[in-house]
Amino acid sequence: MSSTLAGLRAIVTGAGRGIGRATAISLATQGADVAVVDIDLRSGIEIPGEPDDLTTDAIKELGARTLGLEADLTEEANAAKIVSAVREEWGGFDILINIAGGATMPFEGSRASETSTSDIRRALDVNLMSAIYMCQASVPVLRESANPSIVNTTSLSAENVLPDGSYAGYAVSKAALAHYTRYLAADLGQLNIRVNAISPGYTMTGRIRANSAATGFADKASHSALGRLGEPEDIARSFAFLASPDSSYITGHILTVDGMTRLA
Repeated sequence: MSSTLAGLRAIVTGAGRGIGRATAISLATQGADVAVVDIDLRSGIEIPGEPDDLTTDAIKELGARTLGLEADLTEEANAAKIVSAVREEWGGFDILINIAGGATMPFEGSRASETSTSDIRRALDVNLMSAIYMCQASVPVLRESANPSIVNTTSLSAENVLPDGSYAGYAVSKAALAHYTRYLAADLGQLNIRVNAISPGYTMTGRIRANSAATGFADKASHSALGRLGEPEDIARSFAFLASPDSSYITGHILTVDGMTRLA
């Protein structure tokens, strides 16, 4: 086990499966205690390609402290409940990583000219507002830390456009989160709280792999300069870096982790 994050305490949202799970485990591997937050802590167990144990169980195996907290983060009050629960258990925390979210609308009907306003509002709630709620609830606790850091999750589609204009609502929500991240970094720099974001490329989580026939994601490897799609662990290591003291002079940055992928 590495000691890069030894003594630090983290909250990772969306950590029941996929990139969130891989990130929580990566942090624990580097010595952090990790609170695992998800709307369903068992969300990955029945998805083909996902591990069949809980993220908290995997963290315990590494010898780190962990908490499992279920919450719908589109409800603002739940952010305060999570922060309070972790503070009560551990006395505070040092790292907030917001990964909860995703493309909530079906691929069909998601083009900019046709996506419904309800789908756009849902995407904003799931991808933007949930992160804002967690960031704002966490600031009073993070300002007490000697190594405070926030890392959000954006998307390639936040700065690039799928050729047919699909997933417009999702892209809008992620673009807004990217700029919120920059604004929050400017706001919190005086408190020594760093705020960054990861922009993952196509990443073959269990859910993405299971749906790849319909979405065509499995055929996207040729769009990467490295000739392969990302794995959750590729993204997780980058989250861990931005959360660690190794990135102590990086803030307001959106780190693209995509193998130099072009959207097509």
